[in-house]
Amino acid sequence: MVQFGGMKKKASRILESLKSPIFVGVLLTLMIAATALNYYEVKSLVEGERAGLSSFRHQLFQMVEWMSLKNMDGRLLLRGEIQPAPEAALLTIDDRSIEEIGRWPWSREKIAFVVEEMSKYGAKAIGFDIVFSEPQIDPSFETLSRIEAKAGALSPQLQQILNEEKKRGHPDAVLAKALAAHKDKVVLGAFNEESNESKLSPYQDYCRNEAFQRANAEKFMKLNTTFIVNDEADPFVDLPFSDLFAAIFSDLEARTATEILKNEFNKPNLESLTEIEKRQLNFIQESKNMEYCQDWLTPQDPYWNQSTQEAYAQIFSQSKDLKGYPLERQIAYFKGMVKPLPIAQHQRWTINTDEMQDSVDFTGSFNAEQDADGTIRRASLFFRTGNRMGTSFIPSLALQTYLLATGYRADVEINLDPKHPEQKTIRSFKIIDPTKDPEVEIGQIPVDEQGRVIINYAGGRNMYPYLPAKELFNGKDTANIIQSEFIPEINRWQSVEKTVKKADFISGKSFIFGATAIGVYDLRVTPFEKNYPGPETHVTALGNLFQQNFLKSHPSEEPWMLLGLLVFGLLLSYAIAETTAIPGFLITIGSFIGVGVLDQIFLRSGYIATMVLPGFLILTLYVFLFFYKYLTEERKKKHLRTTFSKYVSPAIVDEILKDPENIELGGKKQRMTVFFSDVRGFTTISEKLDPQALSDLLTRYLTPMTEIVFANKGTLDKYMGDAMMAFFGAPIFFPDHAKYACRTALQNLAKLRELQKEFAALNLPHIDIGIGLNSAEMSVGNMGSDIVRNYTVMGDAVNLGSRLEGITKEYGVRIVLSEFTYGDVKEEFTCRELDWVKVKGKNEPVRIFELISEGKPEEKINNMLAHFSQGFILYHERKFREALEAFRLALAQLPGDPPSELYVERCEEYLKAPPDANWDGVYTMKTK
Repeated sequence: MVQFGGMKKKASRILESLKSPIFVGVLLTLMIAATALNYYEVKSLVEGERAGLSSFRHQLFQMVEWMSLKNMDGRLLLRGEIQPAPEAALLTIDDRSIEEIGRWPWSREKIAFVVEEMSKYGAKAIGFDIVFSEPQIDPSFETLSRIEAKAGALSPQLQQILNEEKKRGHPDAVLAKALAAHKDKVVLGAFNEESNESKLSPYQDYCRNEAFQRANAEKFMKLNTTFIVNDEADPFVDLPFSDLFAAIFSDLEARTATEILKNEFNKPNLESLTEIEKRQLNFIQESKNMEYCQDWLTPQDPYWNQSTQEAYAQIFSQSKDLKGYPLERQIAYFKGMVKPLPIAQHQRWTINTDEMQDSVDFTGSFNAEQDADGTIRRASLFFRTGNRMGTSFIPSLALQTYLLATGYRADVEINLDPKHPEQKTIRSFKIIDPTKDPEVEIGQIPVDEQGRVIINYAGGRNMYPYLPAKELFNGKDTANIIQSEFIPEINRWQSVEKTVKKADFISGKSFIFGATAIGVYDLRVTPFEKNYPGPETHVTALGNLFQQNFLKSHPSEEPWMLLGLLVFGLLLSYAIAETTAIPGFLITIGSFIGVGVLDQIFLRSGYIATMVLPGFLILTLYVFLFFYKYLTEERKKKHLRTTFSKYVSPAIVDEILKDPENIELGGKKQRMTVFFSDVRGFTTISEKLDPQALSDLLTRYLTPMTEIVFANKGTLDKYMGDAMMAFFGAPIFFPDHAKYACRTALQNLAKLRELQKEFAALNLPHIDIGIGLNSAEMSVGNMGSDIVRNYTVMGDAVNLGSRLEGITKEYGVRIVLSEFTYGDVKEEFTCRELDWVKVKGKNEPVRIFELISEGKPEEKINNMLAHFSQGFILYHERKFREALEAFRLALAQLPGDPPSELYVERCEEYLKAPPDANWDGVYTMKTK
């Protein structure tokens, strides 16, 4: 049974520990760490792989990602503006340029003039955030063409004049000539019209390769010497699909043309179509080719026939992985072995007219990548349509402009992800200087799995210089530009307008040429502004490339973050759990500040850490532990109030509730003072009164006596009929507990005298009391059984206090102190030593004292005490005759003093029959 009881207690302690705030904090920390682990695992997957996750995991990832993005905005705003790259600037079609030059779009001759002027002043590169997708036809050209058609045969001289005038009315030719003359500086722009919403299977990229080649890939991506993507994990890169798809697409285009001619244009043949209709037909044919890729090698493939099956068998047999298998097995293996490329791909691109595209070597995409909340925080450095190296990957406008300006090359390696072998990833994105021998690596671009970088914004608008295009038309060597400069006097960046020499400003810089006029440019949302010109996002990415200061994630973030969350969570849980509300709040605020400072340190080192995770951990721990502690402490306070309101004064209860840690309900040892009082002759009194009258009498007596105990910070232990037990120094410990106990005893006597008068007036029995006090170490706490418990004190010191109360009757006094209590109060209270006694149950004698008063008593009492003290000394020196005289003198000062009379009687007895030689002056009590 003892063993079972011990196990039960141990189980109870374990259960209590599980309810502790620290344990709750540990659980919350583990939950946040699990959330972080899920976030990093999902983040490492490509979009296609994420689609297979459970809804809960995906939503959990999106929640953390959303908070992380907002946190990214906040950290950039907190960091403030930084110095932009001096190599990058904007060439803007702003409001003032439109006012002076004319409404947008401008004629191609004016664009050609801009190109010429920028080249003349030494621009390093010009990236067009503009696309010339439609030819510009001058009205005079159309008029001359109609005259030529109606005039019939013309003389050679007139025909020459007509041709020369027609050339004047063909502005595209002027721009194409300017672009061709400066193609070493020009990057034309392009954009994709739509993403592939159908989410083609990875193997269908091979079909899209051919559809893209047939559309405009070769015009779009002419040179691959500056941007090279190498897919190391493509086992089918050399399979010769081109001839097969050429036949399929030719047939599909012919069918499409026949259908469109008949149903849309109502024309007999292609030659009868206008230029606009030809472009419309070409667009439809290219779209049909792309749409066919969704059905390629599926049961819906309309070109799955005997002829194509034989061609497929021949093609797949050229792969070492597929050779020797039946066609059906080859296709199944082919579909399963092609891994998904992580880079988002696009179905169709809008590029410049053939005349423009033929004039230049480089084109870049100016598509902007928005996050789910519409903010642009990342820039894709390249895009794709298909997966063919060389012509399926399209660099961004910023990247291509940077490569053209520097002469560098970008090498991208795609291979299987070591963590997820079922998917491909971008293993490296290197910038190479090919002019060196051997080639030199300039740096690594920190792209994510989709080829995106986190833009390191320098600040809001105008951080990069604005060169208004109108300044190129002013015929001067100077230009007015707008740029931000740091003003030391106000300690901030400010947009200013200043005049510069064109040659000094333009020379050596790379420009993004785009529209910033209100109503023309595309509005963008960035961490710094909600109304941000689209071209400035591209020039910021260009500046980041020059500075190589893109923000990036640390490669070891995941393990360090998980470890940090666990360690920090445990420490913070302990700190919050073990402190009160205000220190806990200050610790929480300090933790937030510490995380913020650490975040800024990372940011200034170029790293973006997912600091929302520790921030979320701090907030979660504080909120949950605060409310948990509030609820549990409220319950504990209610229990304490119920427990102590019966024993101590309301003021003490409030003190306990302010800091419950000051008490221990389970029991502890400490030095205290115990107080016992008892009504003398209560048995005789009770026999004279009926029960109701007796109850009323006790109530009239005990109520004021208890109030006095409470008023002196005492704790009521219990009533024992007419007796009252109390103690001082618990549950709230105070060092001068003996003083308050003595004061309570004296005030009890004063109140007793008032009650005696009241009782006499009401013809109630006369009552008298005796009080015993002892100060020593004793056990205090909630004690008892599992059924009933009581807050009380126990120990030998308590028993001695009870015996001292009984001693009062022996010596005819009302208050008796032990020598231990006397030692604590002798400087403030007047006492006289009564005797040396052995109480029942104790072998060692105890010196006992009568409590006389607080401070000095009246003169006759003081004289009596002097004679009594002298007699007491002589008595213990066995000088009984001299002692007798001293005690009689004490009685003379205070006739009827019981202790003096007692010692007179003892001295007389010892004079008649002296004690034996072993007498030590100790009186042994025979009763309790």
